[in-house]
Amino acid sequence: MEKPTAYIVVFTLLLVLPFSFGCAKKVAEGNGWSISSDEFEDLYESLPPEMATVLSTPEGRKQYLENLAMEEILYHEAEKEGILDDPYVMHLAEKAKRSVIIEEYLRRELSKGIVTPSTEDIMAFYEENKEAFDNAETIRVRHILVKTEEEAEGILESLEAGEGFSDLAREYSICPTGPDGGDLGFFKRGEMIKEFEDAAFDLEKPGDISDIVKTKYGYHIIKMEDKDHLLEQYYYDSQDEMIRNHLMKLKEENEYTIYEENLGYEE
Repeated sequence: MEKPTAYIVVFTLLLVLPFSFGCAKKVAEGNGWSISSDEFEDLYESLPPEMATVLSTPEGRKQYLENLAMEEILYHEAEKEGILDDPYVMHLAEKAKRSVIIEEYLRRELSKGIVTPSTEDIMAFYEENKEAFDNAETIRVRHILVKTEEEAEGILESLEAGEGFSDLAREYSICPTGPDGGDLGFFKRGEMIKEFEDAAFDLEKPGDISDIVKTKYGYHIIKMEDKDHLLEQYYYDSQDEMIRNHLMKLKEENEYTIYEENLGYEE
């Protein structure tokens, strides 16, 4: 499924920014605009996992806030120039709105049909593609980050008792990826701090979970999700098939007429 183009994402973000999310404290303010702490946190938590990780430091959060402030300034400058009264710009905004709504509709419909693979499914897939997994150059992991070793030990016990990794990440992880179930996305060797990277690449197959890993950020528990995009591609292929089937079903259920003669094409 294709993602919205850059202008759709940026334009949609600019449309959202001017509105306040509540009575929270302001974290930035300018001439005719402000950003509340609630608004900042909401936008921050919606970042892709790999970007949230990069911006997880105090300096990174400040830089992200600087970017949001500049977007506010640009939006209000555009407003002063009368761009919001330009019919063509409003046409683009309506297209952006429709595209985002359609993408969200497909995402929700797709999620209804997704079945999480069992441990047996993952093991079978690993055995069928063992050579590719063993020579992986990129991996995808989830992690749970906590402040103390005692907290990490408690989470390991919960995992051993059968609780879901993503659910525990959302509940306990202090990393910005927590709301996304701790998903860090794909990364290569050399892109993470050594202790974390070594433990992650030591995991053999999807579903494996590390022992407690100590870094300067705290105590991590890491779960292997994929190697070299093999499982990701497997899931995407399944999702593409589900989307095609859903679109065919909609086409069959909704009558419509095509007036090809009115298209204006002449041979």
